[in-house]
Formats: sequence, structure tokens, C-alpha cells
Amino acid sequence: MHWTRTILPVLAAILLVACQGIEKPYEGTYDQVLIYYGMGYNNLSSNLKTNLDQLRTDILPGLSSDKAIVAFSHNVASSGNYSTPNAPVLMRIFRGSDGQPVTDTLKVYDDMTLSASSSSIRRVLDDIRTAFPAEHYGMIVSSHGTGWIPAGYDYDTERASRASVASRAARAQERARWPETKAFGNQYRGGSGSVTWVELPEWAQAIPMHLDYLILDTCLSGCVEVAYELKDVCDRLVVSPTEILTSGMVYTTLSWDMLAGSSPDLLTYCREYYDFYNGSSGSLRSGTITLVECSQLDALASAFAAIVGAHRDALSEPSLLNSVQRYHYSSSPFRFYFDLRDLCAQIGATDAELSRLDAALAAAVPYHAETPAFFDLLLEHCCGLSVYLPEAGRPLLNQFYRDLAWNRATGLIE
Repeated sequence: MHWTRTILPVLAAILLVACQGIEKPYEGTYDQVLIYYGMGYNNLSSNLKTNLDQLRTDILPGLSSDKAIVAFSHNVASSGNYSTPNAPVLMRIFRGSDGQPVTDTLKVYDDMTLSASSSSIRRVLDDIRTAFPAEHYGMIVSSHGTGWIPAGYDYDTERASRASVASRAARAQERARWPETKAFGNQYRGGSGSVTWVELPEWAQAIPMHLDYLILDTCLSGCVEVAYELKDVCDRLVVSPTEILTSGMVYTTLSWDMLAGSSPDLLTYCREYYDFYNGSSGSLRSGTITLVECSQLDALASAFAAIVGAHRDALSEPSLLNSVQRYHYSSSPFRFYFDLRDLCAQIGATDAELSRLDAALAAAVPYHAETPAFFDLLLEHCCGLSVYLPEAGRPLLNQFYRDLAWNRATGLIE
């Protein structure tokens, strides 16, 4: 049974008393290590700094604890400055013997100019694994993200016309009225017009240890294609099918939820995320959250494949793009994410087929929650996972998704 927050003051007192006068760091194999990997050399730099400050306000393990928090942070030297190099830093965050949070710099990567790369990710995680050998690792990744589409691709790609140029400008103007969101892992190179992204397969292959959980504080990461790619990397996954506002995931309770109990309390963490955004007002009341059990994704793929195989002709119906529950709001340039279950229902899945799918979803997605809307997008028929819907006129993107592991398992795109 997990600790509850009702006894937080008591636990805090115990932790502080336990570490009074103890200066020696824990030696041996750690029980749990929480890793934060922040790629903030972009316009999210100040937001990621705020998130780390929020993390420091939580109940933190002491230096002698067998649980540790290690944070990798790469931010700009000053706001809007994307050309001046600023060395990434690896830090340990813990509670000092006086009860105050301590940030101890473990390493400065003076020779690392690009943190948004598979080689840098592998290097940092190897350093963490060497310095903090552990029975259990979990990680939260924070940066931009666009689900799983090729870097630089948006809705007007493959539609090079005067009309598309006009629609791009109109959507850009419309987007300006919404709060900013996070756009998976990028870095600006001299300016926002030159961006380096980490391709998801490279990210997955760069992780040298198995993770108990992976939290993606990146927009549109709640696609089943992303989850299926990561199913052998981690046991559980926390993602958002929609974009994420720049305030990001919840960091004020991250240490508590992940480290206070005998195992990480991801369910409580997801509920806190939902409560935070659902308790906001206006356009800020916009958020979705999904908890995925990765071991159940093969059964979900099997149930989905059966429906696709039986109702393939209906997938070519153009009206699906307008009728299926989507996860992109009206002016989003990333208009490729549709609800997995609602798609199956609308292409004619039988009651028996939907019953099997629902059972698979219940096992694979033990929790999901959505605010009533995300900006001007009503969230009415949501299962917690999005899926790419093939669209005529997009041969390049269709081919891209055809080669993904999810598609090889389900045959959605022939």
C-alpha cells in the first residue's frame, strides 16, 4: 500500500530527523533512482527551470537514502539566446541535514553542444548508471514533442499550394490566441528556424537500462505508435494524447509519488495532473493524461488488428477525418491524431469486436482522464490513446507510418 499525502508532515519529520548529522552518502546499490532529462535549449528553457525549482519544493530523499534524484539540464544562457553555447549540467537533488533542498553539481558537459541526440542521451544515462547503480530506474523527459511524425512535418507538408500557404498563415494567427504548449526532444541551433530533433527509435535505443516507468512531458506523445515503440524499454508509460501547456507535468509532488512508497505511485501522479489542469480556468483548463501498461500492448494490437482486417474498406472513407474523435485543436499544425477506440467504432466494429477491444484497452490503459475540452477541441469519445489515420494525398507520411512497429503488428496501412 502506498503512503498517502495525509501523513506527509510526519514523514517529512522522520526524514529530517533520520538525516541529522549524517553527511556520508549512501554506498551500494540504490533501491530507486529518479532521472530527469531536460532538453531546454529552446523556447521552453525558463519553463524547464521552473519545473526543476518546483521539484526542489517536494519531499526529497536525504543524501544517505537508498533513493536518489538525478537531473540532467540543458538550458540557454539567457532568454531567447539560441547561439551562445551553454554547457549541460548533471545534478543530484536531495534534502540536506538542515532540511533544505540541495543541488549538487556532479558533472558539467563542457564538450557537449547538442543534448538532443541519441549519443548524448546514452552518454548521460551511462554516467548515471555508473554513479548510481540501482535496482529500479524511472525517468521523466521534458522538452518539445510532436507525437510521432517526421521532424519538420506538419499539416501542410505534401500540400504545396497557394491555398496551403494561406491556411498555414491563418492557423498561425489562430494559434496565437491560445496559451503556449510544448511542441519530443529538440534543440534550437542558432534560432527557432533551425531545429534538431531526436528521432524516437534512436531515443529508445539510447536508453541503456530498463525503466520501471517513463514519463514523457512532451506534446502529443499519447499515440499508440509511441507506446508500442517503447514497450520493451519501460514497464509503464505516462503520456498525453493532446499537447501539454508550457507549465508541463506536475513536479511539486513528483519525488513523493515516485519515491515515498515501496513502488512508484503513477496512478496518483496521473490523477494529480488531471486535477491540476481540470481545476484551471478558461483556456488553461486543457489537459489529457494516460497511464499505459506496456506488457498489455501486444494484446491491444491483436484486438485492433482484428477490427482493421474485418473493416478495412471503411478506413478509406474521407468523412472519418472529421467524424472520429481527434486530439488536435482547430489551428494545430499537427492534425494526425485520432482516438483509437472511436476509430474502431466508426469503421463498423461489431459489439463482440468492441468488447474484446475494450478488455484490451482496460488492461493496457488502467487510467486516462481528459478535461472537457482542449482549447476549442471537445474531448467526448476518448480511450486515452491516439492512432494515425491514413489519409489520401499523404503518400510520404503513410509510408512513414507503414514501417513502424505498430503498423507491422496491426496492418493498418497495407
